[in-house]
Amino acid sequence: MSRRLLYATSNPGKLMEARQIMATFGLDLLAPQDIGLGLDVPETGTSLEDNARLKAEAYLPLVPPDVVVIGDDTGVEIDALNGEPGIYVRRWIGRHMTDEEIIDHVLSRMAHVPPGERGAQFRAVLALGVPGRKLELFEGTLRGVILEQADPLRIPGFPFESVFFVPEWNRLLGEAYDLSPAEKQVCVTHRERAIRNALPRIRALLNGEV
Repeated sequence: MSRRLLYATSNPGKLMEARQIMATFGLDLLAPQDIGLGLDVPETGTSLEDNARLKAEAYLPLVPPDVVVIGDDTGVEIDALNGEPGIYVRRWIGRHMTDEEIIDHVLSRMAHVPPGERGAQFRAVLALGVPGRKLELFEGTLRGVILEQADPLRIPGFPFESVFFVPEWNRLLGEAYDLSPAEKQVCVTHRERAIRNALPRIRALLNGEV
């Protein structure tokens, strides 16, 4: 039995990135609207794992039996801030924040942190499953540093991409979205690392294995 793959998100930026990554592995990716779904799943979990599961579990009862579902969640963990903001990027100060508010807040919180202590990581967790089966979790991390000033680059919906520099690439994280195919082989994002870790299982499920 051949199956189809759905990314359980209403975030167009996240879907675009996931589609680009999947395409490099020869895989097509459905959006929820492709099968008539448009859920806005509340992220009420206390961890990335919880939220990834919540998204997948919300879609699984609603999709056709031939659909494999991926739910995901991503967080930013800053060393000098004891892992903040974690899963609470968008509500870091207890209310919904705009991209610019998030950028201003992280730079303010990090204003007195010296260059050698500005380490941070992006972590992505995927929850993978098919209707009637237990979810499986996979993750990917990307280490970097928080800049002292924000770069002018802006990607709507992705505020940290303007302040997160990846020494491994010698590039800003936001620059990873506009690279040549050869450059993208080297600049592997946290989400792509999670997808690569999950890829053998994704292929197995798409081919009808359980």
